[in-house]
Amino acid sequence: MSDVLRQRAWEIAERLAEAGGGEARLTVIPDGYRVELRIFRPEDGSPSPEDHMAVLKALALGDRWGHRYSPPSRNNGTARELVWSEVHAPADQATS
Repeated sequence: MSDVLRQRAWEIAERLAEAGGGEARLTVIPDGYRVELRIFRPEDGSPSPEDHMAVLKALALGDRWGHRYSPPSRNNGTARELVWSEVHAPADQATS
């Protein structure tokens, strides 16, 4: 995969880590890279460290993005969220 694609993925990872207050994980997928950030929210209402707008801006740098949520009732009082963003090689370059 191209260096440009890898650089885009690292930029997303760095911005997510900074905005989300955690460590972003970068993985290789068949046609690009996926960046994930786990966000934990205490049920007691204490503020979480992430900056929502900065997280959204970082996710938007990718070609696809999404979000998963698991409520506190399933996780011993802690809501768990995972945000992700993917960068993909153009179809004509995906196999090169």
